[in-house]
Amino acid sequence: MDINTVTEKIERFKFKAELFLRKNLKVFLKDIYDNYHFCEIISLDKDWVIIKHFKGKREGEKVRILWADILIIDEYREAKKFR
Repeated sequence: MDINTVTEKIERFKFKAELFLRKNLKVFLKDIYDNYHFCEIISLDKDWVIIKHFKGKREGEKVRILWADILIIDEYREAKKFR
């Protein structure tokens, strides 16, 4: 992956994160270390996104993640249960 592709991807992630923060939406985030984060965005920085987990083993924990370490950032949606 070339540097332009990485830069564009990070800029898209930043744009989405700003929207999620502004709209106070819950977020699903996956990083390059294969960690899954069910979180709310607390604040944004040039190099980091600061999140707070709302679900799972890390519930209540605050974490900062480098933009370059993010693989997926999307709006959180509850899984639909099948009958």
